[in-house]
Amino acid sequence: MMLHLVLFPLMFTYMVVGLMPDEYFRQKIEIITETRDSLSEPVDAAMPFLDQYEAIWNSAKTLSLIGMDAIGARNSDDVTKILKDLPERITTAYQASVENVRKCEESNTKEALKDATYNLAVFCISVINISRDVRVKPNDANSWRLMHDHAKTISEVANSIRQVLIQSGSGIQACIETIGTIARITENLETMQMLARDGTLESTGDPFPNHREDMSGAAKRLVGAARLLVNGAISSNQEQVKDAAMTAEKTISDLANAVKSGVISLSIDDVGTRSLLLNGGTDVAKALSNILEFTKNAFGKSPNDASWDKLYSSVKELVNIVRSFLETIESV
Repeated sequence: MMLHLVLFPLMFTYMVVGLMPDEYFRQKIEIITETRDSLSEPVDAAMPFLDQYEAIWNSAKTLSLIGMDAIGARNSDDVTKILKDLPERITTAYQASVENVRKCEESNTKEALKDATYNLAVFCISVINISRDVRVKPNDANSWRLMHDHAKTISEVANSIRQVLIQSGSGIQACIETIGTIARITENLETMQMLARDGTLESTGDPFPNHREDMSGAAKRLVGAARLLVNGAISSNQEQVKDAAMTAEKTISDLANAVKSGVISLSIDDVGTRSLLLNGGTDVAKALSNILEFTKNAFGKSPNDASWDKLYSSVKELVNIVRSFLETIESV
C-alpha cells in the first residue's frame, strides 16, 4: 500500500508533465557514446566519398536544424514537445551522421569528417542532459543558458562538417545548389502557366520580337554549359564543374526571365502560344536539372560505369528539347 502511494504520484507526474525517467536519458547517451566509438570501425563495403556526399550533407544539416530548434525552444509555443522529442531526434541524427561518415573510403576528407563528428558527440550528450534539467526546472535561467550555448555549438560543428564537404566537393555542391534553383524556376513557370490558362496572367502589350533573341540566346548558351559540365566530370575537376554549374544557373535564370517577359507581352487571349512557351521553358529547365544530377552521379566514376551513359543521354535530350524550343520561339 505504501509503495502504491509513493509510485502513483511519480507516474502521475510523468503522464501529466511529460517527464521521462532518468533511464531514458541514459539510454540515449549510451547510444551516442557507442555510436561515436564505432567511427573507426571498418564497414563491409566502403563507398567513394562523393557517393556519400549528399547523405553526409543532409545528416549534418539535420543536426544543425535540431540545434537551432533547441536554441529557440524557450520562446516557442511548442516548448514541451520540442524538449520531449529532442533526445530522440539528436540520437537518431547523430547515428545517421556517423553511419554516413563510416561508409566513406579512407581519405584526408574522411579523417576531417571523423574528427568533427567525434567531437560533436560531446555536445549532443550535453544537450540531452540539459533538456531533462530544463523540463524539470523550466524557469531555471542557468540551465536554459547552457542549453542555448551547447545547442549553438551543435549547429556550429555540424556546419563545420558541411564546410569540409564544400571544400572537398565544390563542384558537386554547386550542382546540388543549381538543381535547387531550377526547382524553384520550374515551379514559378508552372504557376504562370496556370494563370495563363485561367486568363488571369496580365499582358504588357510590348512587342514579342523584343524578347525573342533573349530566349533563343539563353537556350543556346545552355547547351554550351551542359558540355562544360560533362567535360568537368570527365576530367574529375571540381572547379571546372563548379564554374559550369554556376554558368548553367545564371543562364537558366536568364532564360526563365526572358520566357516570362515574352509570355506577358502576348495577348491575354493567346492562351495556346503562352502555354507553348512556358511549357518549352519548363522542359528545358528540367532537362538541365537532369544533366546536373547525372554529372554529380558520374563524377569520379570509372569510364565503364553506367552513370556515364545516363549523363551522355541527358545531354542529347537537352539538345533535342532546345532545338524544339527554338522552333517554337521562331514560330511566334
